[in-house]
Amino acid sequence: MNVIFVVGIALITGYLFGKAVKYIHLPSVTGYILGGLIVGTSFLNLIPFKMDIALTWLINFALMIVAFNVGGELSIKDLKRLGKPIAFIVVFESLAAFLFITFFVYITGLPLLQAFLIGAIGAATAPAVTITVIREYKAHGPISQVLLACTGIDDAIGITLYAITSTILQSHMNNAHQLSISIIILKIIIGLIISVIVGIIAGYFINLLAKYAKTEIEFIVLTLGIIMSFGGLIKGGFRGLELSPLLASMVAGFLITNWSNKKKHLFSSLDTFGPVFYLLYFVLAGARLKVRMLIKLGKIAIGYLIGRFAGKYIGTFIGGKLSGAPKTVTKYAGMGLLSQAGIAIGLCVIAAEQFPSLSNIIVPIALGTTIVTELTGPLLTKIALTKGNEINSSKI
Repeated sequence: MNVIFVVGIALITGYLFGKAVKYIHLPSVTGYILGGLIVGTSFLNLIPFKMDIALTWLINFALMIVAFNVGGELSIKDLKRLGKPIAFIVVFESLAAFLFITFFVYITGLPLLQAFLIGAIGAATAPAVTITVIREYKAHGPISQVLLACTGIDDAIGITLYAITSTILQSHMNNAHQLSISIIILKIIIGLIISVIVGIIAGYFINLLAKYAKTEIEFIVLTLGIIMSFGGLIKGGFRGLELSPLLASMVAGFLITNWSNKKKHLFSSLDTFGPVFYLLYFVLAGARLKVRMLIKLGKIAIGYLIGRFAGKYIGTFIGGKLSGAPKTVTKYAGMGLLSQAGIAIGLCVIAAEQFPSLSNIIVPIALGTTIVTELTGPLLTKIALTKGNEINSSKI
């Protein structure tokens, strides 16, 4: 058993299951995750958990490409047209998911502060699933734009909520008598600002050097080199500040799509390169999930799933109504926000390290429920886009 063998197994598995689910009209993403689940620790164990963890860098690599592409889908022209609805929807769907998850896991047995922490982990949406489904079916329209905006922006909200709730929980567990909320908020704001600035600088260098690129390979090397360099630079934070490589990558993609003359070359080059890593990301994510964790948690896990779906759907509906969003967005966009993976899994790992005594609760809930959200999420996203008439019938 070695890394090369595992990557080969993941690629073959993703390919076969991605093809197989097409016969029952499901998105390829569902096949990738289901395939990973079958060959992973829960069943065949062809990709052992320790070996999967050793390939975490591949998952991070894929997520940064995804984040860059998410930013690339957010044109200012479209954002202006849907500006108010997006602002309202992203805030309401994130906060509603946070509050609903917190409420349901609390009434099913978790202490309140732990419930708040779990709620924060579940606030974000998985951009990789959304962008993969939208690209696969070449969907375009207000629902697609809202989904892409929400999955990009609510990651930042999720990270912010986690930073606040984890600090409060840490203080409570350490029996601290005073907690400077202002310092916490200041650190969060500074971390987000630095991440955005790093993304702006990365976008500037990509645009600057793209003038000298001639071939598709050169565009790929240039884009990935800069994204990975700047993302890696801020990964892990700086002097106690939480920095987000994903947010930086998204900002870079946003700048390129709106101000670069080479945007078509830069993004089209990744279209032929990125899917391989998206496939690996989903297969490896599926492989590390343990079905028995979900079964063991029982009613708490069910409460989490109910709270997440209700929060995302109701929050999107309320935000859409208050902002005057198109009816298709108000009715269907919430269905496309169930998936969780990248940020949720990342926050789960961080939480397990930060609160070792709670790891046997946090890890099963976050990773166990991801099995359900990642299998049902792509299908619900497809249904939402179909209901909104944003998928050409020939692509279904």
